[in-house]
Amino acid sequence: MWTRTVKLDEISREEQELLLQELYKQMFIVAYSIMRNRSEAMDVVQESWLKILMKLDTLRDQEKIIQWAKVIASNTAYNMIKRSTKYIERIKEECMQYETTAASSEVENYLDQTMIWESVMTLDSSTRQIFIYKYYQDMKDQDIADRMGMPVGTIKARLHRGKDQLRNLLKEPPPPN
Repeated sequence: MWTRTVKLDEISREEQELLLQELYKQMFIVAYSIMRNRSEAMDVVQESWLKILMKLDTLRDQEKIIQWAKVIASNTAYNMIKRSTKYIERIKEECMQYETTAASSEVENYLDQTMIWESVMTLDSSTRQIFIYKYYQDMKDQDIADRMGMPVGTIKARLHRGKDQLRNLLKEPPPPN
């Protein structure tokens, strides 16, 4: 479908939609192959679309739009993974702040990225979303409150309770296999 050069103003609205749907599909395939999570792959595609729309005028060869979009989606996915690693490290640091020095070394043995992420996934959906906004997307408490339609005090309370829940989850030894 993307084998010929097409100027969007020279084709019908229906053909434009088909072309954009195909591009979206190709970008999703790339994003999903990296992220291995449908929701995160959709986030990658959405962020990639923004980048494409902002830089579309820099594309020199219209025949290469699909490859260009795939590279943008791929780079966006890898950048998102890097940000999530920072997110996990921030949660680890905050959990460790509340531990005594003696207990910290014991807890540290259990803290790795997978355990923290799995622990975050056990939180109720609202608290989990707040954690993702706060630590994964680096949003401020007030911005989270605005986005979720909650008072900022509720956001802070849920963050505090969520940290307590994570701390308790991360203290327990993993179940035997």
